[in-house]
Order: sequence, then structure tokens, then C-alpha cells
Amino acid sequence: MDGRKLRCSVGRHVIVTDRKSADGGTDAGCTSGELLLVAAGSCATGAVRRYLDGRGFPAFDLVVEVSLKPAGLPGSRDKIVIEILVSADVPEHDVRQIETAALSGGVVGRLALG
Repeated sequence: MDGRKLRCSVGRHVIVTDRKSADGGTDAGCTSGELLLVAAGSCATGAVRRYLDGRGFPAFDLVVEVSLKPAGLPGSRDKIVIEILVSADVPEHDVRQIETAALSGGVVGRLALG
């Protein structure tokens, strides 16, 4: 493809990635970094949803927000931050298990290993 755009094939799916206009792209698709955050968020969401469903808690209003926290010091790594918002019906004592579930997925687990 032209410019900074890339066409990526994943099985039978096609994804176009690009850079933002300010970075020399045309903003025709997600950046590769945004796709990484989507992968982490999707993985965490699926794992949390399985946990909630297994406990009989509502998962329809589950919200997962993923962001990148830049490294504060030279030589240190950026951090992927996953925030999970669940129904008020979920007891406080289940929060730790929800956090564990969010980190149990394949993508998130691999990222956590560095």
C-alpha cells in the first residue's frame, strides 16, 4: 500500500494500519500500537466476562478501558493500563478474582511476562 499504510492479513481477515496524519500517515486505519491495546483489552474482557458469567454476575454492562502510560524514566518501559468497570452487583471480595481473571488470558499473560 502507499505511504505509511500497511495491509495485514490474519487468516481470512484483512486489517489496514496507518499512522496519524501528524506522523506522516493518512489515518486510514489504527496504528499498530492501537491494535496492541485492542488485543490486550479484548483478551482481558473475554477472561473477565467468563469469570462473571461463571459466577452468575451480569456482564452486559462490563466496560474495559485500555491505555498506554508512557515510561517516566529513561530506560524504563511503557505500561499498558487496563481498567475494568463492573456492575455494582459484584461483591467487593470478587474484585481480586476479577483482576486475576483479567490477567489470565493468553495475550495479557504474555504481555505481563515482558
